[in-house]
Amino acid sequence: MDDHNRSRVGRIVAITTLSILLIIGSTAGIGAAFVPSGDPDPTAYVPEPTVEPGTTTTLSVQIVNDAQVNTGAPTRRDRVTMARNVVVELDAGGTPVTVETPEHSIGSVSENKPRSAQFKIDVPENAEPGRYEATVDIKFSYTSTMGDITEQEATETRTETITFEISDDPQFELTRADDTQLRADETSLFPVTVENTGGKAAEDIAVSLSSQSPEIRFGSGTGAVSRIDSLKPGETAEVTYEVRVGSGAPARLYNLNGHATYTDEQGIDGRDEDLSVGARVGPQRNDFNVAVEDSTVAVGSTRLVAVTVTNNRDQRLTDIQASLGTSAPLDSDDDDGYIASLDPGESATVTFGLSATTDANPKTYAADLDFSYEDERGISRMSETYQLPVDVETDDGMQLGSISPLVIVVLLAAATAVYGAAVYARQRPEILPWS
Repeated sequence: MDDHNRSRVGRIVAITTLSILLIIGSTAGIGAAFVPSGDPDPTAYVPEPTVEPGTTTTLSVQIVNDAQVNTGAPTRRDRVTMARNVVVELDAGGTPVTVETPEHSIGSVSENKPRSAQFKIDVPENAEPGRYEATVDIKFSYTSTMGDITEQEATETRTETITFEISDDPQFELTRADDTQLRADETSLFPVTVENTGGKAAEDIAVSLSSQSPEIRFGSGTGAVSRIDSLKPGETAEVTYEVRVGSGAPARLYNLNGHATYTDEQGIDGRDEDLSVGARVGPQRNDFNVAVEDSTVAVGSTRLVAVTVTNNRDQRLTDIQASLGTSAPLDSDDDDGYIASLDPGESATVTFGLSATTDANPKTYAADLDFSYEDERGISRMSETYQLPVDVETDDGMQLGSISPLVIVVLLAAATAVYGAAVYARQRPEILPWS
């Protein structure tokens, strides 16, 4: 082969080799272009960042995945963009709040389906209002590249900063204004102290109370509303509700639910939910305590009986009219009494004429005593009926029921002995000492 032919063959070999290398390289490049790879990008933000002082609440942190595909066909996108086994941890150190549940697992987060982690936090009542920053660690795993035979897995942790705000809006706290107990089977006034614990003044405040118990009612319904003109931060006001307690209500502490609506300094309407106040219910009691020192009446005679009446309620009662009821052998021509008013715990005396018929059997009877009155709201009411014991005795003060059976037996035996001696003496007069 001459030099020309050898040169020609060399060129052909070189061109062929170069072509093969180019084809191999091109094929490898095409193959690499179709190997899917991606990078999830989870980020955190707080949809509702405002929390209230003096509450235990939930701070919702939403995780959004703004992923990207580095290489690969779009049909394989979800395999390399999904953040799996996502664990979210909240660190609120350096802020006034305490995180009760600092870590949550929320599963997988895709590009089109955000997930939320709910963190329970305590916000102190004296927490300084303002904006605060906390950090959120997001731990997750994902598929970084995906070949026809194998997949490459990776684990990563991202740290995000979130912002939340402790509100200085008007906030309210409800407490019992005094230690007065409600009573079963009574309608009473229930005073409540309302305090503005927030950082701003509130106007046109409507405070609602309601009860979940069927034993507690406000008037004719399950709730009632009282209004306050305005409250500055730290200022208090007292509102009063009329509460009716059922006759079968157990004596215990009941929880009354509340909420308040208001207008702030900028004229914006606001609302404070989840308020509550405890109402102590005591056992059922009589309206009055009654006592009589001496209610003894002789057979066939009439006497005056004085009854002491004490107000057993926690309110002033007025226009108190007493009525005495009797049945044979008791009778009364003077069976009415009147007391103008009684303050709580105050006593007064009413007097009744009481008689026993001539055929009355000496023993203890009962007379009925009841009252009508007006409470401090001017509502007319009737009391329960009280029974007064009345002792009927003979003229010599002896009541048959008061003699014991043994005494009766002794007296009968003595009488029998005297009678027997008298009969014997009449039959044998010679035995008498003076015979």
